[in-house]
Amino acid sequence: MDALEKLNQQINRELICIDDLTTEIKMLARKGQTNLAKQREHDLHNSLNQLEKLHRKKELWATVDVLNQQGILVQVVKRYAHQA
Repeated sequence: MDALEKLNQQINRELICIDDLTTEIKMLARKGQTNLAKQREHDLHNSLNQLEKLHRKKELWATVDVLNQQGILVQVVKRYAHQA
């Protein structure tokens, strides 16, 4: 399994978590359990931050993949190896 595939799986898990937290926040708010809803809101905020980081990593790895397909990274590594 490559890095992009792993990132996609992590992103999907985080999205499921976000959906679950959103549903739970709504249910708790309707029940008047605002303290618990606020705690879940904090968890939701953390999940959204994690999702943002995962998307950035995915963009980076997608760029690496494109550069690898074009043979650019191989050339850079060879040049660096000769300079070392």
